[in-house]
Amino acid sequence: MRRLAPLRAELMRGDLRPLYLGWLAGSHDLSDDALEPEVPPGLATLSPPQEALVEFLEIDPDLLAAAAAASPDVSPGDAAQDDRIDAWLRELPREEMAAVLKLLAQGLVHQAERQVRLRHAAWLKAQHVSTPPSTARRILGHLRELAEAASVARLKREAKAHTRQEAALRRKREAQLRLVMNDADKRWAAIDVQVQRGTASAYDEATKALAELADGYALTSSREAFERALQQLLASHAKRGALLRRLRDAGLCVA
Repeated sequence: MRRLAPLRAELMRGDLRPLYLGWLAGSHDLSDDALEPEVPPGLATLSPPQEALVEFLEIDPDLLAAAAAASPDVSPGDAAQDDRIDAWLRELPREEMAAVLKLLAQGLVHQAERQVRLRHAAWLKAQHVSTPPSTARRILGHLRELAEAASVARLKREAKAHTRQEAALRRKREAQLRLVMNDADKRWAAIDVQVQRGTASAYDEATKALAELADGYALTSSREAFERALQQLLASHAKRGALLRRLRDAGLCVA
């Protein structure tokens, strides 16, 4: 709930994204011909509290992506907007400015911000400053169709990303196995020393090392070559039942 607490302050600042997200969360109970509310800007770049709200309400990410497609970006003010704000501040009566500063001094930050926004909006209206036209509202059925298309596109992206990740891991693994095979003789000798210790932990480590060698032989040579080398190793350790049991469990030895 601590992650959701800042939503109140966002709403008081006039950010309507949390309300739209609430509508999305409840839209599964609505018919296809239900009209969506006005789409607020910035749905594609939610704040951390809003992302927590999406998670808490379990909003379908594909439905959210469909809704965000019609949401304008939240961008910093341009030079023309800055000039309008400067003009408004020059005309702002002293008593109105004092009232806002008093609210700030009293720690009533949200109320002060709301007053500033309301007065600025009223000034813009009086100046006949046009605002960007709102996006045409869609019916829920259309949003659901867009969400289905977004789902298909997302699954394709995820499949491609998974394929690339698997390929990268495979290349990394093959590089590691080639390094192993570069000094295979030393590794066989080290495994022999490990087995001679005769402890459970030594057998476990030897089994892991042999499994890696098996993969290395499969990549650079053949399974038969590995099995021949393994038989040479086991020739002097045939009575180590605990080791043989581990090798059988690992699929390295059938004898």
